[in-house]
Amino acid sequence: MKKLILTILFFATIGFFLNCSTATTNSTNKQEAISPVNTNSTDSIDYNSVSYSLKNFDYVGECILSNYLSNDTLTIELLSQNVHYSKKPHLEFVFNKDTLNITRTVETKEKDTIIFNKEKNKYDTLHLVEMSNMEIRQLDPKYKLETFRFYKQRKMPTTIYVNGKLYKNCPTKDIEFKTYNGKIVNRINKDGFKDGVWLQFHENGKIKEEKYYDNGRFLNGKTFDGNGKDLHYVSESSGGIVTLQMDSLTNK
Repeated sequence: MKKLILTILFFATIGFFLNCSTATTNSTNKQEAISPVNTNSTDSIDYNSVSYSLKNFDYVGECILSNYLSNDTLTIELLSQNVHYSKKPHLEFVFNKDTLNITRTVETKEKDTIIFNKEKNKYDTLHLVEMSNMEIRQLDPKYKLETFRFYKQRKMPTTIYVNGKLYKNCPTKDIEFKTYNGKIVNRINKDGFKDGVWLQFHENGKIKEEKYYDNGRFLNGKTFDGNGKDLHYVSESSGGIVTLQMDSLTNK
């Protein structure tokens, strides 16, 4: 009888330890499955920005220029407003499922200014926050190209936010165009520039002005009167439009 009791206790003890071992293994596997692949450490992200003028900011807007994954490195190129930082901005990111949230912050300085409040007849303290290390330079391109590189990544995001703003893909087709006699005119291409023939019309429907562009670069142009007779050659400069008087007979 004692042998039977000892045998039962022996197998019960073995079963207890086996159950504990199985439970520990299952718990560990479950934790690994839900743990994020991506990290938010500073050594897992690299950043660079340069001025960019190959697209027209007024038409294209802020957008994603490229987005690709190679050798566990995710590279994202964004076209953003050309704000200059005297110091490299602090970057943080969260990769949740297929959405990438990037937070770009700059150093700020707090400054207290004491003013006399006439209505309250006492001195008040104004608490001001200065962002002294960022500026927009009027003569620089409106765009800048921001390049982010995220290391130790294994998937591509389908949605990208920067400081809470959704960035969509840059246009890949014409942004605007019209048709005239079955032909495309007054076209704004995918880069946001005038391209091809641009027409203006008199009230009677006759062509008033005809200009030709190559990705924003003016090539040549003419103006016409209300009867369709050519009047002048037209030239453009960065300061405006210049009309050069030409005898219509010499244009034939």
